[in-house]
Amino acid sequence: MRMMRSAALAVSATAFLAACSDSPTAPSAPVRNLGTPSFAIGDVPDGLVDNVPTVGRFTICKTEDSNVSGVFTIATESINGGTGDVAGGTVATGGSITVAPGECRIAVVANNHSGSAVRVTITETSAGFVGPVVEQLIEDDFEDQPPPAVITPEANVAPGNPYDVNLIHGVRLTYRNIVEIPPAACDFSTFGGFVLTPNNISYGGNAGRISDPPGFAYGDLNFVNHTNGDHIHVWNVTDYGHPDTGPLSQYPDSRLAFGLGSVNGGPANVEVEWRFVDLGEPAKKVGDAVYLKVGGVVLIPEQVVIGGNIQLHPKCKKAPKAEKH
Repeated sequence: MRMMRSAALAVSATAFLAACSDSPTAPSAPVRNLGTPSFAIGDVPDGLVDNVPTVGRFTICKTEDSNVSGVFTIATESINGGTGDVAGGTVATGGSITVAPGECRIAVVANNHSGSAVRVTITETSAGFVGPVVEQLIEDDFEDQPPPAVITPEANVAPGNPYDVNLIHGVRLTYRNIVEIPPAACDFSTFGGFVLTPNNISYGGNAGRISDPPGFAYGDLNFVNHTNGDHIHVWNVTDYGHPDTGPLSQYPDSRLAFGLGSVNGGPANVEVEWRFVDLGEPAKKVGDAVYLKVGGVVLIPEQVVIGGNIQLHPKCKKAPKAEKH
């Protein structure tokens, strides 16, 4: 890791921070062209969580001890004509990115030098959020001075803080997410059916907790979005139980099944949150309800099912056979 060379260098870099701060004022001395970073949006830099921030990049990391992936919303703004690329969007619109435990991914690449920047604000939307630590790299690169690298770590970053990125300033945010699975009744659920609004989505599968090993969650979830053709599949449910807060938590018999799923056969790294409640038979008449969020986007807001059935089975099952996939 590149370290701060001395306190004197840190002081010499202080005047240089104006180019990377909220101030639009550029340094008076000329700045050498550093070139465009070679990493592309969404790439995983070498070194995972122990790499250093790099100028021109806004990198998001998730600690290796996190036990849930993070879905991050990226809000961006052009400062003095700053340009660049944003994961899942543009500088004008912002975007989003998913980062797995022990992984770093590039969220924004900025193309400008001093005086212009891309202002980045990151919002964490996943469960178990503990808090990020930011490290900022400032390249003191005046033509008449050697180019030291000054890394400034800052702990306990408040959500919503903006950071400017350009070819003399890079930022890395490292997040930690720990989800503790609360004790839950040993039962299982089966379901199949469809809703029509705001998307025409059919669903099917099962989820539950088993008796041996105690409390182990299992399940298989399938969703087909007939509006856009997406097929979402969770091979292994990793959390199951009654939701304490949020949609459908008002019903004692509601359940939440969670797992990492694939979309259209892609990598199984997309967070899928499936909530449902069995209120009796037949499902449509008594008002069985569902809720679905995929990759941080709500595809089915809380609503009564149109067709099909949801059944909560109040008994324990032994471990199911391993899924073949």
